Amino acid sequence: MEGGLSAAARMLGETVEDGKRALAFFREGKSVPTVSVFGSSRLPENDPACRMARSFGAEMALSGIRLLAGGREGLMGQALAGAGPMGVPLSWQREGSVDGKEESGELRFLHLSMRKRFFLWPARAVVLFPGGYGTLDELFELLALRQTETWARIPAFCAESPERPFWNPFWKTLDGLLRSAPYLDRDAECPLPVVGDVKALSRLVREAVAGWKDSESGI
Repeated sequence: MEGGLSAAARMLGETVEDGKRALAFFREGKSVPTVSVFGSSRLPENDPACRMARSFGAEMALSGIRLLAGGREGLMGQALAGAGPMGVPLSWQREGSVDGKEESGELRFLHLSMRKRFFLWPARAVVLFPGGYGTLDELFELLALRQTETWARIPAFCAESPERPFWNPFWKTLDGLLRSAPYLDRDAECPLPVVGDVKALSRLVREAVAGWKDSESGI
């Protein structure tokens, strides 16, 4: 029992430290609009979805929009590569100290729960590319939060390459299952918009960011 309480106390302290460092990081650049990107960390860089993610990252950088992604591998790595200095990886360190281990422009967390929150709290839009369990976890958490938390009603878009459809068949199956009985509220958002063109996706995200700015300024 005592060991469990000690572990819980340590975890609480580390979570507070995670939050302090993340708040300081985003407070320093609070005037920079931010978009979060999720997607597979396993796809090769020549995959159509990775090429799309890299082009999207470049579009965001040209628009002065900061891009958050979960790591430097796979699809998210390509999005960060396209964004260049405007790309920020939010990494998860399972054990050990954060001190002295972060790369330039990187924000590293000791606890996954806090990392997940900081993908959403600063974001003015969310883009979900094709991915596995991690991407789907982020999707369903976002959908659940959007029903219960006002702050989580962030514009969200699903992106896929026409060369390899992913979200359209996914949503067709899921929507059919969830609407076959009253599993969802009638106004529940299902599906999210699916976009297959980088220019169209970039335009929608820029509009979402601009709309957020307008609402903050009272326009």
